Amino acid sequence: MKKTIVVLANSKKPGGRCLAGKELVRKNNAWEVGPWIRPVTTEKSGAVSAYQMSIALGHIPKLLEIVEIPLTKEVPMPEQPENWLLETPILLKSWQSLGFFEWKDIKRLLDNPATIWNDQSGPRRVKAGYPQKMDKPASLYLIKPESIQSIRIWRESNQFGEKKRRRVIIRYAKESHEFDIDDIDFAEKHYPKFPRLGDAAVTPKLQNPAETIICVSLALEHVDHYHYKIAAAFFEPPP
Repeated sequence: MKKTIVVLANSKKPGGRCLAGKELVRKNNAWEVGPWIRPVTTEKSGAVSAYQMSIALGHIPKLLEIVEIPLTKEVPMPEQPENWLLETPILLKSWQSLGFFEWKDIKRLLDNPATIWNDQSGPRRVKAGYPQKMDKPASLYLIKPESIQSIRIWRESNQFGEKKRRRVIIRYAKESHEFDIDDIDFAEKHYPKFPRLGDAAVTPKLQNPAETIICVSLALEHVDHYHYKIAAAFFEPPP
């Protein structure tokens, strides 16, 4: 079967990219917005490689691009109920671009949960198994924060060597949340050269933070038995 999605995330993920978006269905010459879809290459949430996407579409999918993708079936995981299995093998030009979703209509794509992931484990993570306990399990949201409190990019050393850090702190539903930034486009725009160890942190300034929208996600369980919060994509309004 084929599903059409508007791309709302194409972020870094171990082994490739985390591609995700919301289903679009054409009705009366307009797009009707449906549920989240995260295309995966295995039933255990396998990443899609940039090479696979380039072969299938002819280029890497861009944010807000509308793409028709062959899928085989839903493969929900307890932590990621939005997963769909890609049709394989991924063939040359088997995906089709149908243009772009217009910025002026982006509010139609927003999620408005009463709260997002918070179990008193701190602003950056929740305990393993948290999604299963949600009234409506979800590992993806497109939200407009109440405020973006800070963005900080730095390099630090630890017992394993050097570690690159990228964090954004936002306020949503009167709570602070801290996300690791995995948005590749955002990195290229705001910090194409990563700070060296000992350099001052980079603190990107958004043109219009009050109108910036963020796609946030919850990663699979880490070895320390927590799920970490990810900022998968930033949508800054046009100048």
